[in-house]
Amino acid sequence: YIDLCDTPEKTDEYLTKLLVQLEELEGKFTEFDEFVNEIGLKREEIQDAFEQRKIQLIEKRSKRADTLQQSSDRILKAVSSRISKLKSESEINGYFASDIMVEKIRDIVKELLSLDDTVKADEIQSRLKTVREDTLRQLKDKSELFVEGENIIRFGNHNFTVNTQPLGLTMVNRNSEMFFHLS
Repeated sequence: YIDLCDTPEKTDEYLTKLLVQLEELEGKFTEFDEFVNEIGLKREEIQDAFEQRKIQLIEKRSKRADTLQQSSDRILKAVSSRISKLKSESEINGYFASDIMVEKIRDIVKELLSLDDTVKADEIQSRLKTVREDTLRQLKDKSELFVEGENIIRFGNHNFTVNTQPLGLTMVNRNSEMFFHLS
């Protein structure tokens, strides 16, 4: 039975079956004290063996769930960076409907649910949903805020140009003192 146990639930099921069989044996040999003692010792050995197997299976399941979560973290970062470059809501929706990486996230969620780790599955699902909603919100804000491309911002009736050049930090000597200077 121990070899048949591939989930913690099955270990409990098979342990119960064996304990019932031991109870039946114990009932048959109640008048023989030495057999009752032997059966008691075997019961303890069986319970210990099944408990160890259950612990191994739980640890294996937990490691698998952790690995899946780490994998989903990396995938979500990649998805987030990819969709930030998309220019329209239909492109974003199309990406979420057809991309292999998004489908991989959904497969990870299904596998976590099959491992009975609903907390991690729900967290990953909500993070995927959040990435999508945040990207759509940023796209909407960008389209409402920017005018004529990405170099002019409109606040009411006023337009401001945006500098997209990278900033450089240098040290400047002024009046015999060193100052930071952004260029």
